[in-house]
Amino acid sequence: MLQLKNLSTGIQKQGITLHHNITVDELGPGLILLIGPNGVGKSVLLKTICGLMPPISGEVLINQINIHQTSPEIRASLSSILLATPPQLEHLSVYDMVMSGRQRFLQGWSDPTEKDVSEVLKAIKKTGVSDIQQKNFAELSDGIKQKVMLARCLAQDSQIILLDEPLAFLDYPSRTTFLKLLHQLAKTENKCIIYSSHDLHLSLKFCDQVMALTQTEFLYFRNPSDINLKDIFPETH
Repeated sequence: MLQLKNLSTGIQKQGITLHHNITVDELGPGLILLIGPNGVGKSVLLKTICGLMPPISGEVLINQINIHQTSPEIRASLSSILLATPPQLEHLSVYDMVMSGRQRFLQGWSDPTEKDVSEVLKAIKKTGVSDIQQKNFAELSDGIKQKVMLARCLAQDSQIILLDEPLAFLDYPSRTTFLKLLHQLAKTENKCIIYSSHDLHLSLKFCDQVMALTQTEFLYFRNPSDINLKDIFPETH
């Protein structure tokens, strides 16, 4: 499903390279945790994988398609991303926000089809926000906004879902519920879901695999029990 080939990430316009030659043969369906110290480049890696940021070099392949050398429409079918800070949008209902995830299926200004409506309602139900679908998105708490944006990603129906610090605005019980939801969706929807988090001990209970960034290298663990957090966070663990 997902392959990273000699991928170097960074901020191309500023000539900054953060990591060199990241290679992962193939990531299939499952819940994958991305960890690393603050400022190490986790957000940059996620944005590079989904096509929001160009790589310094190397390739991101999803189903053998180079994410950086395809059309926006095909890219939207391959990957979606939930950013760390929810968008600040006024006068948009939860339903309309989730429906915006179907944009790649809509032709111009055409009305949503029955299938579009059905997929949106399914996504809303799966993420547990059915009872607030007519509420104003801007008036929701940040934690609930994250659930709505996850529903939007599901409605987009991409192969890979990327989430940048989705637990940041959730209390502990809500974090557990959210991770259970992600793990379930990865299995039932056959998705590759990659998310970054600083809540390591909780996240390691639910993830299937781990990707780790240090200041100098990229590490990949097929079995989360193989990871030694002291190697990645020597100053805090």
